[in-house]
Amino acid sequence: MESTEPLDAIASRIQAAWESGRICSLVGRGCRARVVRISRLVEAGRLDPAVGLRLTLETEALAFCLAPLPPEPPL
Repeated sequence: MESTEPLDAIASRIQAAWESGRICSLVGRGCRARVVRISRLVEAGRLDPAVGLRLTLETEALAFCLAPLPPEPPL
């Protein structure tokens, strides 16, 4: 079993970014879910750790490409 600590740190950074309003929460949640899935695949030995890290870094980069949307107007 490989350590997924760097992947977990990236998932945490994405979550912190959407919670602080730095990135779109919609995209941030999906990107974090993707990183968590990649981490599980690495842990299970179904994905090479180097490939997992590359995919995770790509996912993080995508998350930071989209700014948050303005809030919806009240109903």
